[in-house]
Amino acid sequence: MPVGPYLYANDLNEVLKKKHASGGYQSLVFYLEACESGSIFEGLLPEDINIYATTASNAVESSWGTYCPGEDPSPPAEYSTCLGDLYSISWMEDSDIHNLRTETLHQQYKLVKDRTLNGNAYYGSHVMQYGDVGISENLLFQYLGTNPANDNYTFVDENSLRTPSKAVNQRDADLIHFWEKFRKAPEGSSSKITAQKQVVEVMSHRMHIDNSVKLIGNLLFGTEKGPELLSAVRPAGKPLVDDWDCLKNMVRTFETHCGSLSQYGMKHMRTFANICNAGIHKDQMDEATAQACVSIPSNPWSSLERGFSA
Repeated sequence: MPVGPYLYANDLNEVLKKKHASGGYQSLVFYLEACESGSIFEGLLPEDINIYATTASNAVESSWGTYCPGEDPSPPAEYSTCLGDLYSISWMEDSDIHNLRTETLHQQYKLVKDRTLNGNAYYGSHVMQYGDVGISENLLFQYLGTNPANDNYTFVDENSLRTPSKAVNQRDADLIHFWEKFRKAPEGSSSKITAQKQVVEVMSHRMHIDNSVKLIGNLLFGTEKGPELLSAVRPAGKPLVDDWDCLKNMVRTFETHCGSLSQYGMKHMRTFANICNAGIHKDQMDEATAQACVSIPSNPWSSLERGFSA
């Protein structure tokens, strides 16, 4: 089934600006969980439209799944998937245990930031804030309501939220799911064979996407400059790309020749943005992708199955 287009950062921010212009809210708080979620607001969200946003990560890093199989605590046996994101479960669990009539958005931001960074461990991400940061001095109950059972609690300015035993890069959450299905399936069963096929397909898809993007970069910029240019990160405060229509065209061109990016392939959105920022035109991209991908792979992540992202 086609999944339809992704929501691009410029489109979201334009909607928010129009909502403000029409008087659609007094002040608005936005929690955003996604890999590279800081890129949604970096250089795009104005500071004067009464919106305060926090994101699970900065503009260049992954977010992290938690309550995954094999962790402590693990999900119930009938679930073969991660149940939450470290950032999301942090602000929700913080809201569950505190008196939201006395806790401010900024106090919660600090606690969630510390827990999500996880002491600079291997897994963890940098929670960010954007927009009108002054709104963070407001009390949480103004935006989330409150649990009357917590109304007598006094806010404690230390992190009592449980640190997970480990976490999973969100880009790998689907691998955890498919591998758990394979591990749990009875030996010799048809479900075991099906699960094995799914693991192989998702790994093949990842290799195809990564190799195709790398080859396209080499075709456009050469083997020496290609890798450096494709991975370049713009200075803080600058949006991911200058021409958002170009970015959408680049993604559509890639998927036409190489198949759907899927959730995993979204890790390469910065690559396509850098191609646009380098001044590459659609016809050049079309030629490079046609050379890199002579056919659309036949798998569940084909554009014929998943539809296009742009």
